[in-house]
Amino acid sequence: KSIVNLGGTLYTTGRKLLLNTDTYCTGVVLLIMSGCYGSPETLFTLAALFNTGVLLPKNSVLGREFTLVAATQSSILANLALASLTSTCPLRFAYHGVVAEQFMLEWKRAESEDLIAERTRLKHGELSHQEGADDQVFQFLLMQAQQGNPDAQANIGRMFYWGQGGVDRNIEDAFEMQHAAALQNHPDGLFDTGIMMLKGHGTEKNTTKARQYLEKAAKAGHKGAPGTLGYLELNENGNVTGAVHYFNQSHQLGDTDATHNLAIIQTFYEAFDPDPYYAHKMFKLASDRGHKDATLIAAEQTLHGLHNQTGDCPSALKYIKVLSDQSNYVTRMMREAVKSYQDEKYDDALLKYLILAEAGVEMAQYNLGWLCQEFSNEITHKIPECTRIYYSKSASNGYGPSQAYLANHLWTKGDFYESARWYAKAANNKVDEGLFGLGYFSKEGIAVGVVKVNGSSLYFGPERNVTLTKKLWFDCFHRGGEEAAVGCGVPLLWLTLTTLPPSTLLNTVLPSILLLTLLALAVNRCTNSS
Repeated sequence: KSIVNLGGTLYTTGRKLLLNTDTYCTGVVLLIMSGCYGSPETLFTLAALFNTGVLLPKNSVLGREFTLVAATQSSILANLALASLTSTCPLRFAYHGVVAEQFMLEWKRAESEDLIAERTRLKHGELSHQEGADDQVFQFLLMQAQQGNPDAQANIGRMFYWGQGGVDRNIEDAFEMQHAAALQNHPDGLFDTGIMMLKGHGTEKNTTKARQYLEKAAKAGHKGAPGTLGYLELNENGNVTGAVHYFNQSHQLGDTDATHNLAIIQTFYEAFDPDPYYAHKMFKLASDRGHKDATLIAAEQTLHGLHNQTGDCPSALKYIKVLSDQSNYVTRMMREAVKSYQDEKYDDALLKYLILAEAGVEMAQYNLGWLCQEFSNEITHKIPECTRIYYSKSASNGYGPSQAYLANHLWTKGDFYESARWYAKAANNKVDEGLFGLGYFSKEGIAVGVVKVNGSSLYFGPERNVTLTKKLWFDCFHRGGEEAAVGCGVPLLWLTLTTLPPSTLLNTVLPSILLLTLLALAVNRCTNSS
């Protein structure tokens, strides 16, 4: 353990030294030493630097070798990187499986200090709820909680328990808040108080009192309370029939744990005439509802198939990625990067996002592109074409706004064929700019052939197609927010007016505009006179 701690200390120190041009060579040496002392993520950091040529000479061979060595030592980032580089499904499943397994171990570890932390995009509005105890929403909720509002107490309690919204995790304060809500018979407060007493989190472990709070929560309508009582019935009293009764109650209310537990009983308890196909269906349902253990089981069963059934690797990969995408290591590093950005330590934020981006983490790829775009003058370590490269990687991983950016970039380069296809992908991801861009193609008669948009195949030929443009811009205006109202609504109005017959314009539109102008003047005069 002391050797691992030494490796972590060397890594932290080495990464700081990397940011200084006078000490970065020493930083590299410390990172290599850290890797030798049991810190595999250090080895992937070096791989990312060699692959990109940031701080170190670009060397893809060394980058690949460091990645492979890090992966053999169960590096989360190295396995994610290798998964993003291969198209072979079983290999991708194996790489994601390593990350998923580590995530599950950490998730179940009660002493984890940062069990949950949101991942945030660096764009306007996204950081408003990542300011921790200084956040205005948190301060308002805290004031409401201190005044005795049980909803606020339960919400603040969960923020403290999970470390959400940038708030430091404090399970003692979490229990205090949840217990205050429970005393007012709040369903969430009753349930969370019972769970924390059951686990001894923030208070002394007391199963008897925990059961009492859980029974009150069940009576108050909390969907998870009957299922937890079923768990106690099964594991303390060995009463399978009673447990199933409770599990069914919670399952009908939509509780994921109860659905998972019913699947477990159908799989392993012979007294209930096990039905593996029904159990598999229930595991998948629990997974769809967000249950992690059920997701892992569903992934394994789908990969290998049930009995004589053939396995389905692509579907299994989707399940295992649900878990690997939640890696706590990645999430904590994302949170550290946000903190560096908020503290205006842009080089430090860039380095953290760069490492994650090279591991294939889409949100980090977007954030790195955005950081390079917005703070190019403040960043010391320049990455050639950083914004284009990492927005492109983000776009390839399915993020709509990045797809729109890439479409715009290809447009400026004159690659209209590829531009149209990226606009279509952005439109399919409900990005308004995608529909607007395609509308411009049809308006100007830019031939790019057939493009599939929202399930429909649209033909863009060399002739101008104003009807198609109006449809695309109307869809954009109809489904979008304020930006779409201006971005698509104004051009749509202008296009409609300029394509109307002169007679309609003279006999209908202009009189209507004149009437509206007179009404506005009349209202203005009445307002001023009053």
